[in-house]
Amino acid sequence: MAVDINVGARLKQRRKEIGLSLRQLAQMSDLSASFLNQVEHGKANVSLHSLQALSEALSVPLLYFLSSDESDHHAVPESVVEEPSVTESQETSEIMTAYIPVVEKDKRPKLFLPLSGVEYELLVPSLGQKMVAILGNLSPGTGNVARRLREPTEEFIFVLSGSLLVGLTGGDYTLSAGDTIYFEGNELLKLSCVSDSESVSWISVITPAVF
Repeated sequence: MAVDINVGARLKQRRKEIGLSLRQLAQMSDLSASFLNQVEHGKANVSLHSLQALSEALSVPLLYFLSSDESDHHAVPESVVEEPSVTESQETSEIMTAYIPVVEKDKRPKLFLPLSGVEYELLVPSLGQKMVAILGNLSPGTGNVARRLREPTEEFIFVLSGSLLVGLTGGDYTLSAGDTIYFEGNELLKLSCVSDSESVSWISVITPAVF
């Protein structure tokens, strides 16, 4: 079974940033300290449900755990541009930042959770916007149970291929390629791939960007 080392590295980085011990984080997330230690060292996988609990305990969005190299590159999607000197007496130039709106398809940050079989790709330049758009993928027979997010959200899903079961408090809905669904975030209970042999891919747009 593949182990997502990037998740462990990001987990350890954030835990130390806010000064939490493994024992403290374990108590906050209802997970064992020994298990968290294994995750941080790339020796154990974490389920989507557990990762959501960790994101809440660490006060970060779920997508904080995106692949380290790429997420670091896109988390602050800015290029530094030097502004010309205003007067000859200035010894340094002012630094301005220019926002880069494009996310190239081969440079999207990714998050893959082997236990849940779900893969997410970030479709927006950063997580600091009013909404977040992600590309999701599930293999046949896999799915996940949704955990209530930290604050109320609204979500829109557009299915690209395959069949996706969206479980809401009001019932289950099976969507095929081209179908869409809109719901309040606290209504979501589960997402599952119900295709016989084809993976399901979809785009989710969530606001605010707390996912």
